[in-house]
Amino acid sequence: MRERTVLLVRVVGAIWGRRALTTELVRRELKLRYRGTVLGFVWTMINPLVFMVIYTLVVTYFFRIEIPKFPAFVLTGLLPWMMWFTEAMSSGTTCVVDHAPFVTNAVFPAEVLPLVAVGTGMMNFLFSLPVLLLLYVLFDVRLSVTAVALPLVMATQASLLLGLVYITATLNVFFRDMQYIVRHILTMTFYLTPILYDFARIPPQFHWILRLNPMTTVIDSYRRALFFGTWPNWRNLGLVLGLGAGLIAVGMGLFSAKKELFAEHL
Repeated sequence: MRERTVLLVRVVGAIWGRRALTTELVRRELKLRYRGTVLGFVWTMINPLVFMVIYTLVVTYFFRIEIPKFPAFVLTGLLPWMMWFTEAMSSGTTCVVDHAPFVTNAVFPAEVLPLVAVGTGMMNFLFSLPVLLLLYVLFDVRLSVTAVALPLVMATQASLLLGLVYITATLNVFFRDMQYIVRHILTMTFYLTPILYDFARIPPQFHWILRLNPMTTVIDSYRRALFFGTWPNWRNLGLVLGLGAGLIAVGMGLFSAKKELFAEHL
């Protein structure tokens, strides 16, 4: 246990010491993604906006489920899920394999790759917030003081993502089916996360099932802080933050322990 703690401290220190490299790699990923396109970032926003329109038609007009200001309601949940969580999990799982030439170079610090995947997704989410705010203006959704909780909710999501990505990125090097497993899990988890529906409207006896998914608390916290103007459930958010910290410890330990074997499988 002591050896693992010392190892994790060294890894965290190494990552912190390479924060400039991480920032530069995030910039590089963003530039490469939109290079040569006319609309640039707009293409990334089209996907959640299209889904917002489709879900509004299906939920509001076909199923006739009454949720006030539904387009703003659903986009508040879609953006952190599609722009950040799904994006970071997908690209993060394959980040080591996708950057094989870098990883096989003994000088390159492979530990920064999961950070780059999570950081790139976070920047996509931040870039999308003005669109959400515009929609709030159109549907007369007024931000309250509870919006100051946004950085803490984002920190919780980042910790959860980082821990998961370190684990899946490591496993994907040795078991390439992991990337496809992750995609299917993301599809199934989408419907077990209160994105299309309000968590408060779910019968209480089923809450424990949805709570097994930590993103339930994260999405609910975004919606409380931004859309409803109420404070997140601090206890539940704290539990997810603790879970994220634990996953980071496990994930970084696994990544560091297996890093020396990466070159043999790439």
